[in-house]
Amino acid sequence: MPPWLDRAQGILSRKDLINAAEYYPFRALIALLKLLPYRLSRALILGLFYCFGYGLGIRRDVASTQLKKVYPDWSERRIKKVLKGIYRQMGLNIIEEYLMSDADLSQKTRIKGREHIDAALAKGRGAILATGHFGNWEAARILPLKGIPLSVIIKKQRNILFDDYTNAIRKRSGLRLIDMKRGLRDILIDLKENRVIAILADQNAGSRGLVLDFLSYPASHWKGVAKLSLRYQIPIIPGFVVRTEDDKLCFEFSPMIYHPELEDKEENYEQVLSQIIAITETYIHKYPDHWFWVHKRWKHAYDMFQR
Repeated sequence: MPPWLDRAQGILSRKDLINAAEYYPFRALIALLKLLPYRLSRALILGLFYCFGYGLGIRRDVASTQLKKVYPDWSERRIKKVLKGIYRQMGLNIIEEYLMSDADLSQKTRIKGREHIDAALAKGRGAILATGHFGNWEAARILPLKGIPLSVIIKKQRNILFDDYTNAIRKRSGLRLIDMKRGLRDILIDLKENRVIAILADQNAGSRGLVLDFLSYPASHWKGVAKLSLRYQIPIIPGFVVRTEDDKLCFEFSPMIYHPELEDKEENYEQVLSQIIAITETYIHKYPDHWFWVHKRWKHAYDMFQR
């Protein structure tokens, strides 16, 4: 029995009904797409993202405004090309997450810089994978199939049905999930097991974050990655998923950021975060359509939408 039916002796709340109204049509659509030939399903999803995402402008203005701020010298033609690429990336991400088996997804991926993961884990303290909203970051679910013991910090979605469904997909190949609300305790447990903890390091941290420039504009950054690394001497591996020209995926890992000589102090967080930011910016500049420009990265630190 679905969890939303097994509550309050069958009495459904407004929230339950909204969740069900959102979730079950989506599951029906996914089931239908799986019945169709893969090429047709792929074409349909990409068409939907182009027509309804880019065409109708769902958050397109947000992405366009931020792109123009970061790249003021770009032509309108180049901006439009990147915008179309962003929605194409989102469509492909949905296909790979909900329509592809883990075996098929694993087959279309390769790893570059595996030696950096191995070097970090050789220290026996676990490692932090500092990544971002870049490429198909959800594809990291298949890394355990390639021998990388990965754990991911997640935040529960508003819709519990989507949350349960998506988390089941994430976990089926050995990915371990850490609830953000449980925080440090579970992170330290996994690090003691010499696991890799993936953290999205490009999220807005609001008023509690450390304000540093990101793509030339002040943005609020979570201190947790730097604090965890310095307090417990955990190496950080920057890593991003790059989509190749033939739409295969490449996990690219950079040399570790590791500063056992630095104390766990506020003034040292900036040094660690600045290194992560620099690598992240390099990837965004090289593959601008890979980054998730539709989210307001700079809010709380800079108004990207000021006239």
